Amino acid sequence: MDIEDLKKFLVVAQSNNLHLASAELHITPGALSKTIRRIEDRLNTRLFDRTGRNIVLNQQGVKFRQYALHLVHEAEQAISEFTGESRKTTVNVVGPSLILQHFLPDVVSKVSSESFEFNVEANWEGQALTKVATGQSHLAFVTRVALDQSSYTVDFERIVMGSSKFTVVASKHHSLFNQFSDGALNLEQLCQFGFACPDVSPFCGITRGRGSDNWPDEKSPRTITYRCNDFSMLMSLVKNGKALAYVPDFVAYNNNLAVIDVTDFNHEWEEHIELIYKPSLASGWLNRFAHSVARAGQH
Repeated sequence: MDIEDLKKFLVVAQSNNLHLASAELHITPGALSKTIRRIEDRLNTRLFDRTGRNIVLNQQGVKFRQYALHLVHEAEQAISEFTGESRKTTVNVVGPSLILQHFLPDVVSKVSSESFEFNVEANWEGQALTKVATGQSHLAFVTRVALDQSSYTVDFERIVMGSSKFTVVASKHHSLFNQFSDGALNLEQLCQFGFACPDVSPFCGITRGRGSDNWPDEKSPRTITYRCNDFSMLMSLVKNGKALAYVPDFVAYNNNLAVIDVTDFNHEWEEHIELIYKPSLASGWLNRFAHSVARAGQH
């Protein structure tokens, strides 16, 4: 069975729309329809249910898609093993924007820029996991919690990238320092100052708790002044001294923010970040890429 035909099948299976898929593949809907028919004739099985102009991947199609993903993945890596680094490889990378901003530059620095170019797409963790599992992306940055809770976990190889503890941060010009010059205060005193919170978790995109930032509001109430559906707006409020925030420690470091010491706050939240990919039997570019990143992380 032709690998290029399988690639086209996977695009159609993703969109369930011949016109959208043909536009993405730069071929006519008629030519793409013939490709699908050719695969179905070869298998003697219908892969899509057709209702008028609409097509939907059926149960047999869902099953075959898993085989197609595996075959395409292995074929690409086998070709890469024998062609070596004679051509530049495009790497599709996904993950939450906040994680990508901090961890991707370090990964890129560990591999040859002459061998790879990167397509980077910000997605919530669930979407990122699905894209790697279904072959739409090669690599994803996710938290260990999301990975451990995913039904896809057994399919992935994992590279530990690091960890981050959440901390209270403020601009160094925040009015808090007029009263507490050393940045140390207790929870009762902290309530004088408003927080900016995301309306959903910046990692998974889901509303979690009162502030969606892992702060235990039910045990340690605080004042929330701003709710933001955009993390860059949240950070603008913090950097301009308008609010505090509870964020990963790398956010404080990257934005030159002050860390606030809440002396009687005993809650600790830590996220472990991992880079995931689907391994291959062939020693293609993906395995070589992942091994380079893993080795560099051990030094």
